Amino acid sequence: MVRRFSVMACAAGLVAAVIAGASGAADAAPGTPAGEVPGLTGEAATVAAGPSADRFRQVRRAQADRSAAAATAQAAAQKHMFWGPEPQLGSNADGFVATQSVIPSLRLSNSADVVYAPTMKPTGHSCIEVVTAYGLGQGAQVWAWDWCGKVGPAKVTQINSAFLTNYTTTVNGRPAYTVQEIRTNAANNTWTAQLFNVKTNAWDNLFTQSGTDQSKLNEGWDIFEIYATHNNSTGRAYYCTDAKGQVFESSSIKLRIGGQWSAATAANSPMRPAATPRPADFDCPTLTSQVPAANSNWRVTI
Repeated sequence: MVRRFSVMACAAGLVAAVIAGASGAADAAPGTPAGEVPGLTGEAATVAAGPSADRFRQVRRAQADRSAAAATAQAAAQKHMFWGPEPQLGSNADGFVATQSVIPSLRLSNSADVVYAPTMKPTGHSCIEVVTAYGLGQGAQVWAWDWCGKVGPAKVTQINSAFLTNYTTTVNGRPAYTVQEIRTNAANNTWTAQLFNVKTNAWDNLFTQSGTDQSKLNEGWDIFEIYATHNNSTGRAYYCTDAKGQVFESSSIKLRIGGQWSAATAANSPMRPAATPRPADFDCPTLTSQVPAANSNWRVTI
């Protein structure tokens, strides 16, 4: 037990050093040899993501549309809500890094519901959104969502024991992985997403894509997001009961601006849609939120 604690503490310190930029690894990673994050691709990724991917696509289309008709249809079907920092296009950031908590045991009891938390996409019309997804049956997953090609899950990685061993360490008492996404070629808008491998002390490639961002959104995001159904018997959404007592957190959030990593701030990454979320908007009376470091660390407790 002592040895395990020492190893985990060492790994946590190593990840913190990388994020801090002291080692320079974050800047060098896309141009250096790297391993590959295991996962399903192609049609197998679509099947593995299941209905959760369909919900995700519907949500993003409604966001891009922003029309009254789309909003009304969305509200009538299910509750969709989100909260977290949104890096602004005016920041001129071409990279994003964050440490994302995971809840390996979480399963949702309603087949129509999904929790995407944290889910992140850099500003600058990036090609990839890296999603931590929780649905029914398939268990916790990490997706590389392709915004410049298929507009769907390009890679799906299960958050299993191997993932926890290779990519997570304990952060604020919870397992968490560190993800970075950087624009590696401005001419053709190429973006590379990577996860930090705590065993090899290196960044492993998750997915690379080039082209035109089809999200139609200028801002980036790093958010807690739900797609939820109200349970009349409990007076709250199903996920609110399923995840009671659980914590979703994103920490050490940084933007790469002018080749340098800088912490997200209220100026370059304002909290949206409000500084503090209302539990009623998430159909979860027990939901609480914190911003331990504005705006480079947020936390949602159910």
